[in-house]
Amino acid sequence: MNSYNESAPTGCNFWDNDDISPCIRKSLLDSYLPTAIVVGSLLYLLLIGAQQIKTHRKLYAKDETQPLLEPANGSPTDYSNTYGTIDYEEEQFTAELTTSQKHFDISRLEPLKDDGTPLGLVKYVHRDGWEKVKLILEFIILIFQLGIAVSALFVPSLNQEWTDYKLTPLVRVFVWIFLFSIGFIRVLNKSGPFPLANISLLFYIANIVPSALSFRSVLIHPHTSQLVNYYYSFQFINNTLLFLLLGSARVFDHPSVLFDTNNGVKPSPENNSNFFEIVTYSWIDPLIFKAYKTPLQFNDIWGLRIDDYAYFLLRKFKDLGFTKTFTYKIFYFSKGDLAAQALWASIDSMLIFGPSLLLKRILEYVDTPEMTSRSMAWLYVLTMFFIQVTDSLVSGRSLYLGRRVCIRMKALIIGEVYAKALRRRMTSPEELVEEIDSKDDKVLSTEQASKEESKSTELGGIINLMAVDASKVSELCSYLHFFVNSFFMIIVAVTLLYRLLGWSALAGSSSILVLLPLNYKLATKIGEFQKEMLGITDNRIQKLNEAFQSIRIIKFFAWEENFAKDIMKVRNEEIRYLRYRVIVWTCSAFVWFITPTLVTLISFYFYVVFQGKILTTPVAFTALSLFNLLRSPLDQLSDMLSFMVQSKVSLDRVQKFLEEQESDKYEQLAHTRDATSPEVGFENATLSWNKGSKNDFQLKDIDIAFKVGKLNVIIGPTGSGKTSLLLGLLGEMQLTNGKIFLPGSTPRDELIPNPETGMTEAVAYCSQIAWLLNDTVKNNIVFAAPFNQQRYDAVIEACGLSRDLKVLDAGDATEIGEKGITLSGGQKQRVSLARALYSNARHVLLDDCLSAVDSHTAAWIYENCITGPLMKDRTCILVSHNVALTVRDAAWIVAMDNGRVIEQGTCEDLLSSGNLGHDDLVSTVISSRSQSSVNLKQLNVTDTSEIHQKLKQIAESDKADQLDEERLTPRGKLIEEETKSSGAVSWEVYKFYGRAFGGIFIWFVFIAAFAASQGSNIMQSVWLKIWAAANDKLVSPAFTMSVDRSLNALKEGFRASVVSVEWSRPFGGEMFRLYSEESSHSSGYYITIYALIGLSYALISAFRVYVVFMGGIVASNKIFEDMLTKILYAKLRFFDSTPIGRIMNRFSKDTESIDQELAPYAEGFIVSVLQCGATILLICIITPGFIIFAAFIVIIYYFIGALYLASSRELKRYDSITVSPIHQHFSETLVGVTTIRAYGDERRFMRQNLEKIDNNNRSFFYLWVANRWLALRVDFVGALVSLLSATFVMLSIGHIDAGMAGLSLSYAIAFTQSALWVVRLYSVVEMNMNSVERLEEYLNIDQEPDREIPGNKPPPSWPETGEIEVDNVSLRYAPSLPKVIKNVSFKVEPRSKIGIVGRTGAGKSTIITAFFRFVDPESGSIKIDGIDITSIGLKDLRNAVTIIPQDPTLFTGTIRSNLDPFNQYSDAEIFESLKRVNLISTEEPTSGSSNDNIEDSNENVNKFLNLSNTVSEGGSNLSQGQRQLTCLARSLLKSPKIILLDEATASIDYNTDSKIQTTIREEFSDSTILTIAHRLRSIIDYDKILVMDAGRVVEYDDPYKLVSDQNSLFYSMCSNSGELDTLIKLAKEAFIAKRNKK
Repeated sequence: MNSYNESAPTGCNFWDNDDISPCIRKSLLDSYLPTAIVVGSLLYLLLIGAQQIKTHRKLYAKDETQPLLEPANGSPTDYSNTYGTIDYEEEQFTAELTTSQKHFDISRLEPLKDDGTPLGLVKYVHRDGWEKVKLILEFIILIFQLGIAVSALFVPSLNQEWTDYKLTPLVRVFVWIFLFSIGFIRVLNKSGPFPLANISLLFYIANIVPSALSFRSVLIHPHTSQLVNYYYSFQFINNTLLFLLLGSARVFDHPSVLFDTNNGVKPSPENNSNFFEIVTYSWIDPLIFKAYKTPLQFNDIWGLRIDDYAYFLLRKFKDLGFTKTFTYKIFYFSKGDLAAQALWASIDSMLIFGPSLLLKRILEYVDTPEMTSRSMAWLYVLTMFFIQVTDSLVSGRSLYLGRRVCIRMKALIIGEVYAKALRRRMTSPEELVEEIDSKDDKVLSTEQASKEESKSTELGGIINLMAVDASKVSELCSYLHFFVNSFFMIIVAVTLLYRLLGWSALAGSSSILVLLPLNYKLATKIGEFQKEMLGITDNRIQKLNEAFQSIRIIKFFAWEENFAKDIMKVRNEEIRYLRYRVIVWTCSAFVWFITPTLVTLISFYFYVVFQGKILTTPVAFTALSLFNLLRSPLDQLSDMLSFMVQSKVSLDRVQKFLEEQESDKYEQLAHTRDATSPEVGFENATLSWNKGSKNDFQLKDIDIAFKVGKLNVIIGPTGSGKTSLLLGLLGEMQLTNGKIFLPGSTPRDELIPNPETGMTEAVAYCSQIAWLLNDTVKNNIVFAAPFNQQRYDAVIEACGLSRDLKVLDAGDATEIGEKGITLSGGQKQRVSLARALYSNARHVLLDDCLSAVDSHTAAWIYENCITGPLMKDRTCILVSHNVALTVRDAAWIVAMDNGRVIEQGTCEDLLSSGNLGHDDLVSTVISSRSQSSVNLKQLNVTDTSEIHQKLKQIAESDKADQLDEERLTPRGKLIEEETKSSGAVSWEVYKFYGRAFGGIFIWFVFIAAFAASQGSNIMQSVWLKIWAAANDKLVSPAFTMSVDRSLNALKEGFRASVVSVEWSRPFGGEMFRLYSEESSHSSGYYITIYALIGLSYALISAFRVYVVFMGGIVASNKIFEDMLTKILYAKLRFFDSTPIGRIMNRFSKDTESIDQELAPYAEGFIVSVLQCGATILLICIITPGFIIFAAFIVIIYYFIGALYLASSRELKRYDSITVSPIHQHFSETLVGVTTIRAYGDERRFMRQNLEKIDNNNRSFFYLWVANRWLALRVDFVGALVSLLSATFVMLSIGHIDAGMAGLSLSYAIAFTQSALWVVRLYSVVEMNMNSVERLEEYLNIDQEPDREIPGNKPPPSWPETGEIEVDNVSLRYAPSLPKVIKNVSFKVEPRSKIGIVGRTGAGKSTIITAFFRFVDPESGSIKIDGIDITSIGLKDLRNAVTIIPQDPTLFTGTIRSNLDPFNQYSDAEIFESLKRVNLISTEEPTSGSSNDNIEDSNENVNKFLNLSNTVSEGGSNLSQGQRQLTCLARSLLKSPKIILLDEATASIDYNTDSKIQTTIREEFSDSTILTIAHRLRSIIDYDKILVMDAGRVVEYDDPYKLVSDQNSLFYSMCSNSGELDTLIKLAKEAFIAKRNKK
């Protein structure tokens, strides 16, 4: 570097020959740039200072105040155990809030876990000794650097360097004084809220390049003054040291903040990582290496950063305050991260063109080395490497920020949707149907209508918002920066192309624009098919979900084949649209593949023909590289617009849901009382479910004052509105008039118990259908209340659960499964009752809690629970059909009918008016009220104790068996953890998928298509090289010399390579040398060949896409159909031990992955592998010396890939597994929202939801951090390939032409992307193969016995008589489980009526289901009409026997479709069946399709009069009693020979039950009937009674004989029911009638 004393040139170029010009270095780099950074930093500091003054907030802890040079206390990582960051403004908690906000507003949540412990502790990591040493060293270097800057002012030889730039030394002194001041403040620990270390680091980074360029100048052109050389050298060394010291510091100005959740999960180390670890993602190294050594456990996955936890996100989101749309708010919330994304993306869009421009310079040097110095050429090579690495860092940062935005968006959307679901108004499907009917101007399918037009969203739709829409929106936000990136890339690319080719570039670029409408049309078409397909997919999911939810009824009726056909019909329609989409996708792929050829062809044609210029090698390959870069942003822009439209639809769906009507429960319960208002009750209230609906059910003119602290009973016939009355009292209905009064508006965690009674002014609720969590019995009862062992034991005893818990495998620690599947109906109801009783709520609402239990258990519960000591001074409002049992101690009775109170008052009042019914027992009970209640209770206790004594004697004889069984008994674990394979997906899974994909021919076509497409792609580049070489006045012998000469050259080259390899020359020797001969072909020749090769490549590649995608669809459909068949015909135990949500996950997410993702990603992976292989091979051929390094590159690449795959596959599996609990919790909440609101426990469930979101986000986030870790390292390896390729080109100057160099370098530059996609796509393929693995797992589940046995089919008329013989039958559900039926024997005569009784859990339902072979006998046999049921096919058996099960099962559809799913009966037959079960009376007019004749009535409409009336999923718009009657009517249509009734009338009023029993006796006098009943009166006139207990037959005889024997267990049960005299009388009458008939 020479001294410049003359005046600065007026035209200041950046380069002066091969060095940076002095004017640029001294003005721009040494003066303007640092000045701009200092000014910007000062403005930034002023802004922060102004904010501090304005807000008066203290943002940072003052823990580290000791002098820097004092020794650090404790360990190097010193944690403080404070809990300080969760420190929100106090006014947030004291501000006036509505009652609803107190329950549902997340800003009211305390940062606590479920158990009341803090959500986590904020820990501060201070500087250790080594960190302080680094800070001191940095400060010393700053002093030294300041001295060097000052010396330039006073040392003459240095001062002369800036003779023409007098201000530059002063500026530099000012800059280093500024940095010294910052360093001094940092040493004193007085940074306060100002990020001074960040400013220092920014300056050090910005100063690296200028100081390096100055240092290079010293090296290539040393100054005459050695002092100036030292000045620039020390400046570079000092800047580098400063950057390294501060870049490696883990703690900057303030202590690093870690958030420890105290649950064994390590806090995220991100905040305690240094700059280099953060930008290279090395901070995740420990997790990646741990996963490589051993499979990750879930607790090995670190926690999130504190600001990524859902709780803090939602709190901050709520603090925004303004009332804008949800879409606006979530994007405003993330504005900082999105802005940072945009900044990094814009930098990336500039840097990405660097390698292409440098490629041109390098090729120009190869072409004419004398035009540029060698040092400048090497600078190009090194700069290309540096730019590639920097670009990788920059683009990676924008993608990393995108994933952080992604998890935050997902947490916000799921959290908001969940909170909305908790506060959403309950709706009914009639509202949906009527709105669809009102849309006269728009014809929609049922599925579309239900999704697009309904005001209310059904359960499945709400789950979709969380599962699908939240994912779509959050995924879009990960890539929003592509908009900015694409915009800048298009501008830069077009500008550079114009400068390179002139207006020809615009002609080529415009062809891309011309193709955009076609691309848009194809993308739109794909979107349309996708939308149609998603609607069909929703329908398929709904059908699958309904089928699995109702699997028992499907198996009872042998409907598996019919349901499989229905599901496959929808599936085939889905596949049809998938195929349509593939065809359009193939067309789109063809356009994609032909575009580069078309653009290049047009541009070069205009360049050569119209502009008349020569296409040289540098121009050709640079243009090709730029065109490829231009295509990428245009495609990104097109894809992002498509994704944005889809996300807009999802956001609109979320917004629409968030705007739905909310429950005004707490507003209803907050009415002002006056002097006459009841404490609990209604005041002239009219309530509605769907106001204005034709099918609306209303409660009208309700005026009730319930007796506080007493028992209140609500009675009435089935469908009279009893359950609605309770829900109305809870505020769940729409109040159209009047007032409701019920204490219970205070959130559960704010309730303060009365110090005297221990009670709270709150509500406990037991619903008619028990709502239970998938948890242990104990946790369901305690329900997160403070645990009190004494109270808990008393509750267990009062609810009659003591014996049940002894029978259960693990007592109260037994997991009850999804919806309490392991418990009987009575046990489920009593656990739900125990939850209400255990709570300290003063007011208890019980909806028909006695219907599912046997008579003596009902009596026990009534005496010990409902009227027992634990209910003392508590208001109990009980709905019941068991009038005789429940009204005795009732202080107030309300009689309902058709939505009105027909009478209310005391027992005597209603008895005198006849509204208690006409049962003699009721009169007896009422008259006994005058007797001593003590005597009555004593009588019942005595009777009950007799039963328990007899049961105890039975149990004693069973002890030996119990001891034998104990070692087989698992400890209550029913629902196993979802299986998670570890390590790589096994080769067997790949072979399984390969077989499903197709045969040998398909695979041959598949391989040939890949090989041909890759070969044609390379050939196109080679031909471009030949074309350019010809225009360079050179001809390549490789393609123009004769065949003989080529063969001779190859032979000589091979011989020479054996003797002595010349590593600087291309393989093939003379074959690749270029001869100076004139080209004999015109431009048209080269253009035509280039076009034909490009067309061939596009056609072959599009065909390849078609073959792969279609093969994927075939494979997916085959696997789906096989899995559906296997699951539908699986043993029932599989459904008991596997949550439906888990099965649905396989049929939804996993199936979708195989349908739409696996084949495309596999295709991309294979293409990337071929591209990488071709690139390395090509570089090795052109520059053979690369071979040595290629081996090392492959090893490094393999090691990086192995590390990544080990961690990513485990993280992805945990990501899949942790999604299921969110779905399950969501589903549980939606089903039980009424109970949750009744208890006022919304906050706890919101906390649980947030915890599950965090668990999923942990695995999801670190999966993508690992992805960034991989991308950076692969990019570095790719940059290394480019560097080595360029290095060998430089070393081969004179032995290689520009065309060959262009081929080598252009492929080397593209290698990075291909190499990255190899590992990334393989990872995705393996993740999707994990879905195949999960589906294959379900192809190996235990199957039921054969459906049909051709050689052993029963006669078509079988069974003819209905004789049943059970001989010594023992059953167990699994080999490892104890016997549930033990040596049972009994015989049922033809056409007999058998009643089966016994306490809950005695095995009654099990013995009934044994007739359907849900479990085959371990010993013994069951014969029907002399045929052993195990010897015939299941279909034959189940078609011959009919059951009305304990839990009524209805399907989404209409009343007709539920009664006659397969259109076998006429309307007249259906109405006759409805009349038989008393759902419609003989007087009511019937119609197949209309209610017009009665819609104007002021009374509630009987919806069963119209067979087209809708039935919602599970029959949720019908009462429990109506559901049971509907199932009964469905069974009566079959006119079966054997009927099994399992508590089929438990939820029906006694009067209706009596009528139905009469109907059954009359209509089925020729049928054999087995009835499980808790109402003894229903079966007292049967032929025989089978009494069971603990899986054994205790008694079996005529009911009159049993009830006449005072030592019989049946007598004790009758006695305990309170109906002994009536039962004896009825039994005797039936006995005499049967004797007389004989």
